[in-house]
Amino acid sequence: MMKKSLKVCVCGLVAVMMVSGCSKKADSATDTTAAVTDASVETTGETGDGTEAETAAQEPPAMADPGKVEKLGNYKGVTFTPMSTEVTDEDVEERIQSLVAAYPEFNEVDRAAAEGDVVNIDYVGKKDGTAFEGGTAEGYDLTLGSGQFIDGFEDGLIGAVKGQELNLDLTFPEQYHSEELAGQAVVFEVKVNAVKEQVEPELSDAFIAEHTDSATVEEYRKAAREEMEEMARSNADNQKKSDVFLKVIDDSEVTTPEESIQTTFEQQKASYEQQAEMFGMDLETLASYYGTDLEGFESELMEIAKEICKQNAVVKAIAEAENLTVEDSDREALAEEFGYPDVATMIVNAGADNVDNYILTEKVVQLIADNAVEE
Repeated sequence: MMKKSLKVCVCGLVAVMMVSGCSKKADSATDTTAAVTDASVETTGETGDGTEAETAAQEPPAMADPGKVEKLGNYKGVTFTPMSTEVTDEDVEERIQSLVAAYPEFNEVDRAAAEGDVVNIDYVGKKDGTAFEGGTAEGYDLTLGSGQFIDGFEDGLIGAVKGQELNLDLTFPEQYHSEELAGQAVVFEVKVNAVKEQVEPELSDAFIAEHTDSATVEEYRKAAREEMEEMARSNADNQKKSDVFLKVIDDSEVTTPEESIQTTFEQQKASYEQQAEMFGMDLETLASYYGTDLEGFESELMEIAKEICKQNAVVKAIAEAENLTVEDSDREALAEEFGYPDVATMIVNAGADNVDNYILTEKVVQLIADNAVEE
């Protein structure tokens, strides 16, 4: 799944730009319940002023030589099967029901707490009889079954009733982000202030007016359909671009120097290592989130590096054949699209090669799509 998803992203090198843009300098912060919940990391990207000196010092490494195109696949008249853009009445109603479900109401009940209920609790976490930092809260609303707290905490509250006080003997995971608590036995002293049952609110004009920009149910129904139709058209267009571009790539043959593949692999790996570091973990732990071990992760990255080089070589060949170039206006538009204050800052964060290659790739993909033929 990682290889497949990143292969599509490589079409525009969006992943490279976003990773480079957010991993230069990062501060991480955990919420006030970090000690008892799963790690919750918030990153803040900082950029420089775009001066020449700073750009030279911070700009990511240049893109590796993608290699030589031995055979360029036919990129005009590529066939594709259009994706359906139909939006049915059922689709619209599902959208409305999703909106309703997103704003549940909670009514206090006089019964034992069950999975799916919300319990309002006060708690104090103690290790060796002493309260530890981040393990205390009052009036906290916890949805049982949400997996928000460490294993055993929420299960221990199932069956509890309002006013009950109980002690939960638990153990933090060995891989917990806090070294002080990782693998440690603790006790949580919990008081249940209330048990609340989730109920679905009534769909009404008042509900719609409160939670959307529409005034009535019918007005929202019309707006939702229009938005869904626009999204369907956008998805179909993106799918078309991806399909025809990858067809051209598959039909092309490229010879890439091994050192270029290795360089690209190292750049990809470094980006993921930066991501892992921002979230307080190592690369092996990050790999597990992709359903693989470190060896498998690196093997996937190597295949992706080969694909990146091949795609870059094909993009370069088509751009040269069609006289496609990158203008200052293209860079300015891209900086605005990604929310950079100016082109210089974008280049500091993403790298000049990545910026220009992104733009060229988009132009090449659009050219292929414009000349594609529907099956």
